[in-house]
Amino acid sequence: MAKKSGSKSLKRLSAPRSWDIGRKSSRFIIKPSPGPYSIQNAYPLGVALRDLLQLVQNRREIDNVLSHSEILVDGVPRHDASFPVGLFNVIAIPKEDLAFRLIPSADGLAARRVAKDQANLKLCRIKSKSKIDGGHIQYGFHDGRSMLNDGLALSPGDAVLMKVPEQSVVSSVKLTKGTLGLILSGERAGQLGMISNVKKGTVSREKMVTISLPGGETELPARLIFPVGVDAPAIEVQE
Repeated sequence: MAKKSGSKSLKRLSAPRSWDIGRKSSRFIIKPSPGPYSIQNAYPLGVALRDLLQLVQNRREIDNVLSHSEILVDGVPRHDASFPVGLFNVIAIPKEDLAFRLIPSADGLAARRVAKDQANLKLCRIKSKSKIDGGHIQYGFHDGRSMLNDGLALSPGDAVLMKVPEQSVVSSVKLTKGTLGLILSGERAGQLGMISNVKKGTVSREKMVTISLPGGETELPARLIFPVGVDAPAIEVQE
């Protein structure tokens, strides 16, 4: 009989190079469940707890803390070690008064410890915008969540600062001149700069952004730029 889905196992040597893990400590590693992130842009929650944050030592401890609802992702208890966590997800352990936000770096996703008053705040970039029945506007975000909001007047590429898990909007940031942008991938990932120009895309060329970085001004595809604030980032986004 043919397989109905892909393999549920993942060898350490085949894991994405962006994962900060030991490659030879054991043969297999937890594989992330399907979700809003690609496997290159997400950690399985269990791997994030053990290898990235080093809060637990083995699979038994992973399963134990998850089974007792001690781990929150964006304010929601998660019990699956394969649950994918990605850009700007906040992993919190209330019992230990700890919270970490996943941020971009040149080596892949990195974890930054955040203050308690920022643990319930998250920047979400708009991935899609559509009109649904009744004439309402629905936004889809980079982390898979969606929201009905007729008053935002935003476009794909813009971002929203929201409280999680209630998903209430605090403020918004447009991808436009004068906005601070964060580089998401590549050797400049994690760098912050001021956007000086945004060129609309065409049939043959994608939308481009000119941004001033520590190494000088450069032009990058808009999909690699995350707007994070105006005078300062709305949340802590760098190591």
